Order: sequence, then structure tokens, then C-alpha cells
Amino acid sequence: MKIRTGFVSNSSSSSFCIFGIYVDREKYENFDELEKKAKEEGLEVEWTPWDSVVIGRSYSSIKDDETGLQFKESVKEKLKKLELPSDTAALCEEAWYDG
Repeated sequence: MKIRTGFVSNSSSSSFCIFGIYVDREKYENFDELEKKAKEEGLEVEWTPWDSVVIGRSYSSIKDDETGLQFKESVKEKLKKLELPSDTAALCEEAWYDG
């Protein structure tokens, strides 16, 4: 018997759990550039089916030697560097089913 432990490509449900902020892409003239800079900073950019966008880091990216506080502070520093409202960073989680 095989047990699949990797990503299931035919799954019709999706979700994410990120420490970061929701961003209204309509407020940015060049959102593509912001998205590129966020990724260069090591942040994730997640889109939902209803066009909301979250910028931050997933909890699965916490390093072995990194505390929860260090994790959150690193996200806030990177958001601040991108001139995004780091003081509103919090848990952002979404889940949806496409089926």
C-alpha cells in the first residue's frame, strides 16, 4: 500500500495560515512591483478566489532556532521595509472549496 505524504495536485480545497496583513491591491498603482519586492524579502503573497491578498509568512516557515516572537518581529520588519502597515500584522487564514 502507498501512502501519499506530498502535495495532492487534484485536491479541490485550498487554504493558508499566514502571519501578515491583508492588502487592498486597488490602493497600489503598481501592485506587481510590490508583490515582487515582498517575495524578494522572503514574504509570501497569497491570493484568494475573491481577490483578497495577504502578504506575510506562513507558520510552517518558522525556523527551528526561531521563537514565535522573532518570527512575528521579522514579518513586521519586512512589512515596514515595504512601507506597509506592520502594526496591523496578525493571523490571516482562509480556506475554500472549489468543487
